[in-house]
Amino acid sequence: MRTLRALLLSVLAAATSACGILYTDVKVPRGWRTSAPSDVHSASDDPAVRGEACSHSVMWLVAWGDSSYDAALKSALAGRDAIMYDVRSDLKVQAYLLGLYTKECTILTGKAAKP
Repeated sequence: MRTLRALLLSVLAAATSACGILYTDVKVPRGWRTSAPSDVHSASDDPAVRGEACSHSVMWLVAWGDSSYDAALKSALAGRDAIMYDVRSDLKVQAYLLGLYTKECTILTGKAAKP
């Protein structure tokens, strides 16, 4: 009886968690209103840029980091005097051992145009 109860609780915990039992590595699309090439001074040679901003948590007790759009945008435009257009935003989640350690990252990809 005790073994059956432990098994049922384990299955219930796995089923209700948003991650795999041992490891999770998923990407989820996010939406963000962005400028079109016609809205900015775009050029055919505008470089593609990518920015990533992450936050972490351990044992559901402690969390730190900045996974905001703003932090990812600053990462993408680091050292550039530019604006982004045609932006795609994704959320990447990595979790280990039922979420004992979790890393969530906002990833922005797009083109950088001169203002």
